[in-house]
Amino acid sequence: MEVVFPYPAGEGPLAHYTEHLAWLNAVGGSARAADRHSNAWTNSQAVGYWLSGRADDLPELLGALAGVFDPLDLPPSFAEEERNIILREYEYRMMNNPDAQAHEAMDAFLYQGNGISASIFGTPEQIMALDYDAARAFHAATHRPELASVVVTGDVSERQVRRAMRVAGWPDGPSERPPIAPPAFDLAEVADTRFHYPHSTAVPRLIWRRVVSLPEPVQFDLLEAQTALLRDILDTSLPGGLVGPLRSDANIARSFDVQIGPIDEGHIAISFHAAPDRDVALATMQTAFETTFLEIAMAGIPEETFERVLKRFDGYWPDWSDTRETADWMASYVRDRVTALRDPLSVRDLKRLQPKLTLQSTNALLHQLAGPGRTASAFIGPEESFE
Repeated sequence: MEVVFPYPAGEGPLAHYTEHLAWLNAVGGSARAADRHSNAWTNSQAVGYWLSGRADDLPELLGALAGVFDPLDLPPSFAEEERNIILREYEYRMMNNPDAQAHEAMDAFLYQGNGISASIFGTPEQIMALDYDAARAFHAATHRPELASVVVTGDVSERQVRRAMRVAGWPDGPSERPPIAPPAFDLAEVADTRFHYPHSTAVPRLIWRRVVSLPEPVQFDLLEAQTALLRDILDTSLPGGLVGPLRSDANIARSFDVQIGPIDEGHIAISFHAAPDRDVALATMQTAFETTFLEIAMAGIPEETFERVLKRFDGYWPDWSDTRETADWMASYVRDRVTALRDPLSVRDLKRLQPKLTLQSTNALLHQLAGPGRTASAFIGPEESFE
């Protein structure tokens, strides 16, 4: 089970600090690693807390989870210690990690002007400036019953959950729930930039990312499926794929990974992570990728390639006739939507998406991704491998 709270855009470091304190406040300062079946997280727009256990323990689990609503009442020494722990977490995840540093710099550029451009960790200076009183005020403003989304998965009914919530004393919110949605996204002006991370012993690698706007909005779940299908097509050696031109037929990239997905209904993003083949400079590999990608977009995905990849795309959704597989898939799907501050679709509506995956819509997305957008690249490795 999990409870999720949205928070104002751009407040990542304070939200992350508050999440640490709220979980400590709920489970007790001595229980930091006592239960491996519990945790908390912060993303760019929400914080969440989860617990797992037996169905028989549902009231007890919900009672423990309800502790995140309690006002923060930790000794100041605990709050200061947690700030130091976040600093060590930053050092572990960011220092001597050029990939993480590159992505944070690229986020700031690609998402300029939007809340998701801000780092969740912040800088060491921002971390050490985090204030306990500010966290308490932030917690009081965000950790409220009317803002909470609760997800319970497992072999329990809705009736059992509601009864367990009453037994656990789950706080009631107002009858009118305020609308909860991800913050609007606006793409900044078209621009390109490049970041360099020289490292004498690092394996040379390229990170290339682009965000583009769509001419018309597309329903989010459909857009996610469309972009996933396009990703699968590009990651093949079939005509219209990237494997042949970059790896099999020309020794340019030793390995690569391509990902495509929606930011919201009107914007999609593509990323290309690649390691060059022997004696290939990163700049040469980037040019080869961009040229190949544009050529594929101009020619369009061949119908035969589309049909072959579409046939094996069935695994994107569960076997709807299999009750257990469908339940497991829906549990993961619902959690994903709630953590992204979106309403999940019903099984009935999800089943209607697959016929909408067409060659025309796939090529339309490909054409947009190859067109004007906001593009960032990062070179990582020995400096002599850059050019």
